[in-house]
Amino acid sequence: MKPSVLLLKHKYAYIWKEAGSLSYLVSLLPALLVIAGNVLGGHFTMMNSILSGMLLPLADWVLPTNTQKPKSVAGTIPDCILLLAVLSHALAVISLIFGIYTESITGEWIWAAAISTGFSSGILGINSAHELIHRKKKWLQNLGIWNLFLANYTHFYIEHRLGHHVRVGTMEDPATARYNESFYHFFIRTVPAQWKSGLQIEVKRLSKQQKRRYGLQNFVIRSMLCQITRMVLLAVWLGTNVFWAYAIQSIFAFFLLEFVNYIEHYGLARQKGELVNIHHSWQSDAISSRFTLFELSRHSDHHVKAYKPYYLLESHEDSYVLPSGYFGMFYIGMIPPLWFRLINPLIHHPQAN
Repeated sequence: MKPSVLLLKHKYAYIWKEAGSLSYLVSLLPALLVIAGNVLGGHFTMMNSILSGMLLPLADWVLPTNTQKPKSVAGTIPDCILLLAVLSHALAVISLIFGIYTESITGEWIWAAAISTGFSSGILGINSAHELIHRKKKWLQNLGIWNLFLANYTHFYIEHRLGHHVRVGTMEDPATARYNESFYHFFIRTVPAQWKSGLQIEVKRLSKQQKRRYGLQNFVIRSMLCQITRMVLLAVWLGTNVFWAYAIQSIFAFFLLEFVNYIEHYGLARQKGELVNIHHSWQSDAISSRFTLFELSRHSDHHVKAYKPYYLLESHEDSYVLPSGYFGMFYIGMIPPLWFRLINPLIHHPQAN
């Protein structure tokens, strides 16, 4: 075979492998529906709520799972999709503010738009942030921080990487749900505990550097003040409707984040000093959750190799597997007796961690 023909063959093979990553474009759909809904107003503001709250959970139960190993790709298309996610997330939040301020969205539709935008912020915004803050390049981490800033949850950047990934499954980890703990108890416990954990991590870092522990050099304090300032400016310049709608979308976003935290590690205990392995996370290969959430549902592999890009995460046969995808488990997780009845028998060695 001629060298030119061989080179052309390899080139097209590479393009074909890269094109397989286009499936992740579905992750942008919630934000695109939010932008359209917030511009058009009225009933259109509910488009993403219908997709995210009804169709995606249904798809997790109806569509087949896919346990295939990822194709070896350079990551060009997946990384471009991540950048599009940052842009789409920002435009979705801006469209909420713009729609209310210009009165394209009025009356009860303001709150419908806030919830719909919150769905997008939790599904696209925070999930892409999660992927970005695990990257080694600082500019990508900063984009992840920006996404978290839009959701008023910037402390996640510190606590998740330096707290949760170190202490997952242990009593010291506020982001691990304990056996027989309901989501509601977990949510009330974990939100302030994670903020406190992030603050303490920063205090320890600054103490080692002999710097002011509670000053502006503390990322958690600095970012919190920036978030408060932004919220005050929204209220003063754009009115209370914009302020409350923005607050609702951000609360709904981290509500979804903490639900995912809940189902990712529920009841899976790890002894202090034990290496993190695939048995300390729940995974799912439901294709709706996989491609919409940047492979977050292949969570066991993520905790084994935290810096592994999402498009290379693998499924593990021996990992704990949820009955459905992360979307499909949402309403089940909202009903504690049903959740316990379905999930508890799947845990081989339950421990009240």
